[in-house]
Amino acid sequence: MSKTVVHMIGQAHLDPVWLWRWTEGRAEALATSQSAVDRLAETPDFHFTRGEAQIYRWIEQENPGLFAEIRDLIRQGRWHVVNGMVIQPDMNVPGGESFVRQVLLGKAYMRQHLGVEPRVAYCVDSFGHAGTLPQILAKCGFDAYVFMRPGPHEKELPSQAFWWQGPDGSRVLAFRIAASYGTRNMDHAEHIARAVAAKPPQLDQTMCFFGVGNHGGGPTKQQIENIQAIARANDDLEIRFSSIDAYFAAIAPAADALPTVAEELQFHAVGCYSVNSALKRSHRQAECGLLLAERLATMAQAWVGEPAPAGRLRALWHDLCFNQFHDTLGGSSTKEAEDEAIMSLGRVIMGSREIADDAGRAIGARVNTAQNVPGTSSDRRSPVPGTSSDASRGGTVVLFNPSAEPISEYVEYEPWTEWQLWVPNGWGLTDEAGRAVPHQLIETHEALTRATSGISRLVFRAELPAFGYRVYRFAPVLTAGAPVIEAVGAAQATGTGLENDLFALRLDPATGDIVSCIDKATGLELVGPGGWNAAQVLEDTSDTWSHRVARFNQVVGAFGDAKLTVYERGPLEASLLVERSYEGNVWLQQIVVRHGDRQIMIRNWLNWQGQWRMLKLAFDVPTDAPQAAHDVAFGWCVRPTNGQEFPTHMWMDVSGSARADDDRHIGLAVLNDGKYSCDVSGSTARLTILRCPPYAYHEPHVFGTRARYEWVDQGYQEFTVALRPHVGDWRDVGVVPAARLLNVPILLVTMHCHTGDLSPTASLLGLSSLEMELTALKTAEDGDGFIVRIADRHGRGGAGELRWHGAAFPLSLAPFEVATMRLTQRDGRWQAQPCDMLEQPLT
Repeated sequence: MSKTVVHMIGQAHLDPVWLWRWTEGRAEALATSQSAVDRLAETPDFHFTRGEAQIYRWIEQENPGLFAEIRDLIRQGRWHVVNGMVIQPDMNVPGGESFVRQVLLGKAYMRQHLGVEPRVAYCVDSFGHAGTLPQILAKCGFDAYVFMRPGPHEKELPSQAFWWQGPDGSRVLAFRIAASYGTRNMDHAEHIARAVAAKPPQLDQTMCFFGVGNHGGGPTKQQIENIQAIARANDDLEIRFSSIDAYFAAIAPAADALPTVAEELQFHAVGCYSVNSALKRSHRQAECGLLLAERLATMAQAWVGEPAPAGRLRALWHDLCFNQFHDTLGGSSTKEAEDEAIMSLGRVIMGSREIADDAGRAIGARVNTAQNVPGTSSDRRSPVPGTSSDASRGGTVVLFNPSAEPISEYVEYEPWTEWQLWVPNGWGLTDEAGRAVPHQLIETHEALTRATSGISRLVFRAELPAFGYRVYRFAPVLTAGAPVIEAVGAAQATGTGLENDLFALRLDPATGDIVSCIDKATGLELVGPGGWNAAQVLEDTSDTWSHRVARFNQVVGAFGDAKLTVYERGPLEASLLVERSYEGNVWLQQIVVRHGDRQIMIRNWLNWQGQWRMLKLAFDVPTDAPQAAHDVAFGWCVRPTNGQEFPTHMWMDVSGSARADDDRHIGLAVLNDGKYSCDVSGSTARLTILRCPPYAYHEPHVFGTRARYEWVDQGYQEFTVALRPHVGDWRDVGVVPAARLLNVPILLVTMHCHTGDLSPTASLLGLSSLEMELTALKTAEDGDGFIVRIADRHGRGGAGELRWHGAAFPLSLAPFEVATMRLTQRDGRWQAQPCDMLEQPLT
C-alpha cells in the first residue's frame, strides 16, 4: 500500500486591511516576502506560495531588488503564484463583472511582471462562496479552487476534495483546507494529523497549510525544521514541501471519482453582508458607476471616435477590486480602515461619473438638438457640428439608455428656465420631433421659495431605444412650437392610500405599514397579514461578523407613531411621506406610485443612533407555498424560506399560489440600491437595513473591558427600495431589468440647442431576446475592438440576435450561461468572435 503524500504548503495569509490600515498591510507585504526569500535560501527543498497581484505591485514599486529575487525563484519553481486576482475578495458581495475584473487585472499583471498565469483560484479566508462562481472561475482560466470557510461545523461536504459545479454546468476541482490556513505553533504533528484525517479515502494525497498568517509572517525557521523532523520520523506518511499545483496534478488521475457539489458554499459570518451600510452602498454605486462609464465610453468611441479612457477606467477598477477585500467589504475592519475604504470608493464613484458625463457630452455635441417645429424638417445640418443655429431660449436634455432593450421609464429632471416659473411663463417639454410630452411638476430639490425661485422639477415617461439615446427639448411653448399636453393618469394619493391604474395601496395610519395592495386586473390581495414595509427592530448582540449566528429573529420593537402626509397628488406621480419613529430614531419614507408603472418606489431617509440592534423591512405575501429567489453574481438561485440570513444583490422575490385563489400565482419582488443581506421566513421576506455592533468586535472579547467603543451604522443614511408586486411568474414581469435600471440608471446630459451630424435618437446595440441581459460592454484590453458580455437572465436559456452598429449576430445561451464576445471591424464589416472572460478566443 502506498504512503499518503502530504503536500506541505508554506504560505503567509496576509490581510492588507483588517485590524490595521492598508499602509500597515503594505509594510508587512515586504517584510513577509523578504522573510520567505530568506527561508528559501536556507532550505533548498522548501517551497513558498503567494497570491494577490496587489502584494506583488507593492513589492515591485518599493523594493525592485526583492522583486527580482522573487521572479528568479518563480523561474526556479520554488516560489508559486496562485489566486490570479488583485486581492482575495469577498466571494458573495461583488457582482459578476467585478469577479471577472479581479482576474482580468490580476492575471494581466502576473503575466507581464511575473511571467506566470495561475490556474488555481485561492480565497482561503473569504466568508462564503456564491454558487455561480464555478462558471466565472472556469471561464477565467482556473482549473481549481482552494478555500477554507465555511468549515465542517458550518457546512457538510461529501469530501474535502470535490468537483464544484455551477448552475450552467461549469465546474472546477475544489479543495477545503482542514483546520486552518495558518499556524503559529512550532510543533505541526497534530496539524498534519488533522489534514490526513480529512483526506478523501479514494485519494492518497492531501495538503497541509502552514505559516504565520493574518498579519503575514509566513513559515519560520523553527516550523520548517519541525516539519523536516516529523517527516524523518514518520514511516506512514510522505511529508514534503510542495505546491498547490503539484497537489492537483497528483490527484488528476483519480479526480473523476470525486463527488460533485452543485450549490453555494455557505455560511460563515453572515453579519458581514449587512454591517456598515455606508460602505455597502458606496460599493454598489462604484461598481455600477463603472459599468455605466464603460458603456457610455463605448458609445462615444463607436459613434464619434472619442477614445475610451482605458487606462483611467482600469485604474478605477483596480481601486474597486482592492476595496473588495473580504475584511474591507465585509465591514469587519477597524473604523479608520473602513472610513478610508469609503473615501477610496468615493473616488471611484466620482471618476466614473466624470467619464460617463464626458462621453455623454461628446456624443451630445454631435447630436442634432436644434429646435424642430412640427411640420418642418428634423434633419437640418450645419457645416460645423455643434455650432448654434437656434438662438431662442430653452435647451435640450439627452437621455442615454444603458440597457440592451428599449425602455419606457419615468425620469426626473430639472430644466434650467432662466429663473422663470414653468407654468406662468408657458414652458413646455417636447420630444425630438417637436411633439409635446406629458409631464408633471413635482417637488424640487432646493429649499428656495417656489413662488420666486423659478426652478422646476419634472417627471415624465421617457421612451428610449435600446442601448442608445434620445433628445428631449424644453422651451417656452411659443418658441417650442407645440402645445402643452395636459398630463392624464390614474396616480393619486389620499391620506392613507395610493393608487394607479394597476394597484391600489392602503397604509395603516398608526404604523405606516402597507396593509393592502389590490391588483386591479384580478382583484387579488397581494399583501399578507404581516403587511409590507414593516420596519422591524431586532436585538443583535453578536460580534461584527455574527460568528456562529445563522438567523436573526429576536424582534424587540418596530418603528411606529406614524405621520402620513400627501406629497405628490398625481396624475402621473402620487406619493405619501411616511414619518415613523422608534426610541428617538426617525425614519422618513416617500412611497411613490406612477401611472402605468407596476413599480412602487420607497425612498428612505433614516437617522439612527443605537447599539446592539438590527433593522429590517419586512414584506409578507399571502401564500402557503412560498418560494424564494435571490439575485447573485451573474444569476439567481432558489433558497430556503427558513429564516436563514443570506447574501443577496439587487433583488429578492417571494412567490407562490395565492391563498385566495390556488390557481393564481402571486408574489412580490423587493429591489434595492445598496443592501446585500436578507432572509425569508415562511412567506415573509425581510431586507436587512443595518447592523450596529462595535467596529472589529471579535468574540471572545469580553464587552466592557475597553473604555470606549466605535459603533457601526450611526447617523444618517439614505437608500431606495422598490417593490414589484405581480400576478404570475416573477420572470415575466421585468424584475431583473427593473433592478438593473435602479442601480445603473438612465444618464441625463443637458445640452444647448445646436445642429449636428448625428440623429436626435439612435441605438448602438440591442438584444432581441428578453431572456438575455447585457452585463458589460467595454473596449478590449488589447485595444482591438469591443468586448460584450451577455448573461442568461432567467435561467431558462434562449436564442436571439445581438445587434451591433447595423450588424446582427445569432446568439444562443444555455440556462445560466454567460457568453463573452469580441466585436471587431475587418474590411468594413463587423465580426463577433466568442472568447473567454479573459478575452482570449475560444478554441
